[in-house]
Amino acid sequence: MRIYYVMEIRGRRCHVLSALGVDARTWNRLYRRVREWRRHSEQRCGIPANGGLRLSELADGATLSCGCGCHAQRVSQNQAAMIAQGLRVVEDFAVETGAVGIINVCLDMDETPAHRRVALDRLFNRVNATAAHDGGYALLIFGQEPDETVVRTWERLRSHNPVPVRVGACGDGWHTRNLPIDRIIGGPVFRSPESDCLLQVAGLVAHALLWREEPVAGVDADVFAVLDRALNRRASKTDPHGVVRH
Repeated sequence: MRIYYVMEIRGRRCHVLSALGVDARTWNRLYRRVREWRRHSEQRCGIPANGGLRLSELADGATLSCGCGCHAQRVSQNQAAMIAQGLRVVEDFAVETGAVGIINVCLDMDETPAHRRVALDRLFNRVNATAAHDGGYALLIFGQEPDETVVRTWERLRSHNPVPVRVGACGDGWHTRNLPIDRIIGGPVFRSPESDCLLQVAGLVAHALLWREEPVAGVDADVFAVLDRALNRRASKTDPHGVVRH
C-alpha cells in the first residue's frame, strides 16, 4: 500500500495539488530521514524540529501560505537552501528505494472555472490508476481541516467515474466508460500539517511547483527540478515532469 500526503495551495493564477506517495513498507525510513532534516533545519534556520513547519516562517515579512498571491514574497538564501534540502531528502530516498512517487496537479484557474473540483477529480484518478498499475492500494491524507468537497468527490468517483477511452481499429474514436476508483481505501483522512512532517514536505513540493509557475523573489524558480526520480511521470504524458494540467 502507498500512503499519499496531499497539500493544496493557490497562487495568483495556478491551483496546485501535490501528493507525496510513500510505500508503507519504507515509511519508517523516510520518516526518520525527514525528522533528521528537520533537526538540521532547527540548527541552521532556528525553526523548531518538534513544531510545525509553516511556510510563512520561511518568508521575510510575507505569508507564503496564504495562497492569495497578493503579498510581496521574499525568501532568504538560507531558507531557500532549506527548501531545496527538504526536496533533496525525498529525491535521494526515491533514488535509493524506488518507494516514493509524487503526483502533481496544476490548473490555470482562469481556464478551469471549477478548478478545485477538477483538480481533486484528476488527483483521485491518477492515484487510483497508479495503485492499479502497481497492483496495490492507496490511502490519502489531506493536510487541512475536514472538507466535505473532498469527501463527496471521493464518494462520487467510487460509484460514478466516466472516463474517455480510445476505440476503433486505429484508436481514432472515443467512448466513455464508467471506471469507479476502487484502489483508494478508507476514504480521505484529514490532519493538520503542523503535526505531520511528511505533510510539511508535501507542502514544500506544492510550493516548489507553484514557484516554478509563478516565480518568487529570492527563490530559484527551478528548485522544483531537484525532484526527478521522485516524480510520477505516468500521471501525465503531455508534461515532461508528469504534472497534470488539464
